[in-house]
Amino acid sequence: MTAPAAVLALGHMVDLPDRPLPRFPSAEIPRVAAEVRAVLADWEVGPASTVVSGGARGADLIIAEEGHARGARIVLCLAFPLEEFVRRSVDVPGTDWAARFARLARLAEVHVVGDEDGHGAGDAFARANDRMIEAARSIDPRPHVIAVWDGQCGDGPGGTADMIRQLGVRPPDPRFRLIAPIGRSGAHGDAGVTPPG
Repeated sequence: MTAPAAVLALGHMVDLPDRPLPRFPSAEIPRVAAEVRAVLADWEVGPASTVVSGGARGADLIIAEEGHARGARIVLCLAFPLEEFVRRSVDVPGTDWAARFARLARLAEVHVVGDEDGHGAGDAFARANDRMIEAARSIDPRPHVIAVWDGQCGDGPGGTADMIRQLGVRPPDPRFRLIAPIGRSGAHGDAGVTPPG
């Protein structure tokens, strides 16, 4: 197998402690990270690969960290300027997400997309998703994709479901892997979720 030139990292953020309905609980992080490692090893991701990520706590950072551990180049496409992005999408008091992000950002190529037209967070996240897709497709028109996703519509625009819909990928495409953010049988194959479309 030839290592993929580009891997898009996407998926849910780890839940805040007060999230009423769990989507990606912190207890699931070790399992998700192990499944991500298995996918990257299966694809032989390494120095010839670039992992493109949105940089948020949870799926984005886990996949980017695991890609970096295998020697891949990392590109982060942030929806907001650095401090605002960390406040909105990374930091949770009492956790190490902010430190993990800072460590990865020092090693990565960082693009700040931002809320250029003042239309709000949803537009900024949607633009960041567009920039991620553009960055990955500039390397490989058909990038590999790892999605840590529950198969449901998100909490707002610019979410994982929208991005998967834009990419037009679905199992059993060997370049696409779904990982359930809450453990289910089926490990890292299709994770029991069906992409939209």
